[in-house]
Amino acid sequence: MHNIKCIKRVFAVLLALFICVCAIPAKSVYAAGGTDRTAAQVVSDMTVGWNIGNSLDSYGQSYNFPYTSSNETYWGNPATTKALIDEVAKAGFNTIRIPVSWGQYTTGSDYKIPDFFMNRVKEVVDYCIANDMYVILNTHHDINSDYCFYVPNNANKSRSEKYFKCVWTQIATQFKNYDYHLVFETMNEPRLVGHSEEWWFPRNNPSNDIREAVACINDYNQVALDAIRATGGNNATRCVMVPGYDASIEGCMTDGFKMPTDSASNRLILSVHAYIPYYFALASDTYVTKFDDNLKYDIDSFFNDLSSKFLSKNVPVVVGETSATNRNNTAERVKWADYYWGTASKYSNVAMVLWDNNIYQNNSAGSDGECHMYIDRNSLQWKNPEIISTIMKHVDGTPATINGKEIPSQEQPDPTPVDPEPTPVDPDPQPVDPTPVDPTPVDPQPVDPTPVDPTPVAGELKAEYTINNWGSGYQVLIKVKNEGTSKVDGWTVKVKKSEVKIDSSWCVNIAEEGDTYVITPMSWNSSLESGASVDFGIQGSGVIGTSVNVTVQ
Repeated sequence: MHNIKCIKRVFAVLLALFICVCAIPAKSVYAAGGTDRTAAQVVSDMTVGWNIGNSLDSYGQSYNFPYTSSNETYWGNPATTKALIDEVAKAGFNTIRIPVSWGQYTTGSDYKIPDFFMNRVKEVVDYCIANDMYVILNTHHDINSDYCFYVPNNANKSRSEKYFKCVWTQIATQFKNYDYHLVFETMNEPRLVGHSEEWWFPRNNPSNDIREAVACINDYNQVALDAIRATGGNNATRCVMVPGYDASIEGCMTDGFKMPTDSASNRLILSVHAYIPYYFALASDTYVTKFDDNLKYDIDSFFNDLSSKFLSKNVPVVVGETSATNRNNTAERVKWADYYWGTASKYSNVAMVLWDNNIYQNNSAGSDGECHMYIDRNSLQWKNPEIISTIMKHVDGTPATINGKEIPSQEQPDPTPVDPEPTPVDPDPQPVDPTPVDPTPVDPQPVDPTPVDPTPVAGELKAEYTINNWGSGYQVLIKVKNEGTSKVDGWTVKVKKSEVKIDSSWCVNIAEEGDTYVITPMSWNSSLESGASVDFGIQGSGVIGTSVNVTVQ
């Protein structure tokens, strides 16, 4: 697969040279390419991405709306140049995410986007397209507390729907002739701004406010998708990314989240953000500077969750934002990048996009969680090239040039997807400090599967488990399997409170009946075909014995 990608890149370069000789505009090549690539094909080809953060998404004060000139440099970053995009491409990145805050420029009840800003966005998109790169184009800070062009609640639903329909109709019309290299993302981190659960909520037991917000986000994803498809052309089959609540792992794993209904087949991508492990990658008040084995579980469990609900069901995933803030700990960030991108490379339908806001110096003894500069946009020099070269060794092996030095291709890991056992995940980190769970876990060991009865009985359920015990706490990883001959709709697992103390869980709901915990599935893992199984886990504090009485029905 890697050789094919390399050949494709060489062919693309030769084609580009031919086009230049013939004086044919580059954009006509991409328009001619169509959008006949499925979401899985596009994501598989998005080997590694980079964000132009804090530029076209930067915004001004609400009292100056609508703005009549671009706020691209309002947050202190220089205007994006083709030279910057060229350097990012040379380093091996083949995907650029362009966050854009549109609302501050719009006028009238139909949210008209002015030509000066639409043309500027197009100019930056074309910088990327000229480098044969994928482009992710979104609506970004249009939910910021200074101005809310949409709000995920019923009180603002009608207005929000109109905003998404109007804005996405204009964006999609402008870019309708671009080919599959352009991917639309409906929105960025939709959430209840200022709410106590703005950045995190318990996925198994969301509050009524969060349930309402999740339902509205489902609706807005559908409205945006329908508006895109209605413009026709290549947009009829263009790949579109959609997020859950605040684009977090909790937001997409909760039962209420649904992917929209699409008129095109196999063109939807889940959008999720993951600055993990949170205390290492983003936290400000309580943080760690070393990436050791105890932190790897966050990354493992993140991919296990995605695999259980999306990847295993052929829904590809783009991790549109991830990074580890600079705490003057480059060697530890190299370890983080090696493990994170190494784990991602085991899945053929996952792409990772590095967040870069052009802020490097951490002046708070490591506590600042917002230092995510990888390339200096003024000097066009990579600040920590060892981090970038570490990331690149896990992609397609194409040689990369970083600060003028070529980084040779390296032997790549086996890209065959794996399906590791799930482990719990801390709440998805975001730019505001949430109140996450702080377990002290260990890497789980694979469950030794129980042999299937050669003469199964219809509807027969079996449960098996493994215990990971680290002294002050433990995990019980449980597998429920249908060893019968017919489909089972719904199942229940019970364990005694005298044997376990459940502090948290994943992929299931927990209730209590007297001296027993009653564990039931989410909506998406409740049905089991003959021979199918579902994995979930519970976590507790204190001590546990060497065995647990797990019953299933």
